[in-house]
Amino acid sequence: MLVVTLVAALVTATGAEPTAAHPPNSTDHNVSNESFHGLWSKDEDAVGENATIPNGSAREQLAAGTDIPYNSSPTAVAKWNRGDHRDFPDTNASVSIHPPNATLTDKQFIKDAYAEIFAIQPSTRARISPTKQPYYVASNGTLRGVVDYRVALPETNSSGDRRTVWAVADHDIKGTTLLVSGTPETRRDGAHTPTLAYNLENNLGTDHKLELRATVSAKVERRRQRCTSRNESGGCTGWATEDTKQFTEQATVTDSQQVTEYVLTVSGFIARYPNGDLGVVVYKNQPWLGYSVPNGEVRGVWRFYSARDTAWDHLVYNTSDGNQTTHSPLHPLQVNAYPIETGPTASPVRNVTILGAYGETVTPPTLPDDIRLDRMEEPYTASYGIATRVATDEQLETIRAQGLVRGVTVTQSTDGFSRVPIHESNLTLAVLNQTGETVTVRAHLQDNRTGAAIATVQRGGYLVIGGQRANTTLNGTVTVTVDRPLGGVSARYEPGNWWSTQVGYTSATATVTLQGSALALIGRLFRLLIPVALFLLAVYLIDRVTRWHIWPPWRGL
Repeated sequence: MLVVTLVAALVTATGAEPTAAHPPNSTDHNVSNESFHGLWSKDEDAVGENATIPNGSAREQLAAGTDIPYNSSPTAVAKWNRGDHRDFPDTNASVSIHPPNATLTDKQFIKDAYAEIFAIQPSTRARISPTKQPYYVASNGTLRGVVDYRVALPETNSSGDRRTVWAVADHDIKGTTLLVSGTPETRRDGAHTPTLAYNLENNLGTDHKLELRATVSAKVERRRQRCTSRNESGGCTGWATEDTKQFTEQATVTDSQQVTEYVLTVSGFIARYPNGDLGVVVYKNQPWLGYSVPNGEVRGVWRFYSARDTAWDHLVYNTSDGNQTTHSPLHPLQVNAYPIETGPTASPVRNVTILGAYGETVTPPTLPDDIRLDRMEEPYTASYGIATRVATDEQLETIRAQGLVRGVTVTQSTDGFSRVPIHESNLTLAVLNQTGETVTVRAHLQDNRTGAAIATVQRGGYLVIGGQRANTTLNGTVTVTVDRPLGGVSARYEPGNWWSTQVGYTSATATVTLQGSALALIGRLFRLLIPVALFLLAVYLIDRVTRWHIWPPWRGL
């Protein structure tokens, strides 16, 4: 267990430098051994620089030398934080135990009171760019916090046979409240380690402030006493209380965290290619992990790692005698997402082909210096939409997309997706004129099913004729003059994105042979064969004269 005794752990006095942090070096809180080493991989304070683990598993050895990325948000982080939260040390009215950067509140009697957010779950810090790193939380989650304080009493005041003494009559945490953007969400009885649930679904907007608020109360009793008996040396041996008065004091302490509600919604287009392949385009409203298709999946650019909140590396014990700093038994973890690919990827590639990704080009973020992971150095595409072609004849009834926050997935029916038909196209070429230098051809592009003309000038896509790009007019034709090639003129139709039109089309090709091309080709081949034939004849004659037996050349094959 992560237990630190106060006597052994107090190491510094007021103004002294805190000791180095010591993250855990063994698993706890019902986290499996393998999961533990992934959560705490390459934590130099835990395993030591360039450390190795004797007799450790392959994952333990890997974790000792580098951070281990995750393909999805690790579930063990929530289990660790839940158990770690309970390890807050025992406290009482004489001591306030707090992380070094806590905001402390002092009253007349209540001292060093504070509230601090320990963890919000499920959550992910998305490192999108150097300046954009939102703190995503699920719509429904839990905030874990810590509240503490101490009660300071005035010193006893004596004068002659009179004195004033003070005592703590009562003290407690009256209650804790979780507020969402200033509106109370959840109230609980007072506790040093409160756990508060929240639901953001009924709040407007996506950006909110989660605030932990606690009310600390102390009741102090003042007693004015008179000496009633003395010993032989004159010391008072008996006191009678003549007046008693109680003072009640309260202090409200808060801590807050700006969050962005992570709600994933998807929409898109679906089509069926003439050969039976499935076309899928999925758009989303937030950075995402990817989505599933029949016989494959499409992944975004994101991977994950866990890192401890270093603000909890130490605890400060404040008492009436001063303060002391000790190693902390608390090591809350935070899930982080970071880009690792320049664009989305599909698997397996034999089944799924990415046709396009839509989104802004983003400068990758820098990661903390102590994170040992491959980092993006070139801009990446933060896609809001991905188009794919899937080799399958299965019907796609639902789309299942996975988000960056643990547990946030959406399974949505494709009934709301737009359906786009894809037809085969037909491309033909006709020679209108040719000279020794140029050739003029007319291309005609039409729908192979309906015969309707395809005007590329009004839609995405284009023709490439003899290496030149061209667009067909409203009647589906275009006339182009190109340099006369050898043999014939070839053309191909590069259709636009099928999801951008009412009807999509497949690509098509066509070739037309030029007059005289066959004779010209034969002439060129004849001119090439003459030197080859003469060479072979020379080899034959030399072999007959020298009897080297090198003829025929393929003798040894």
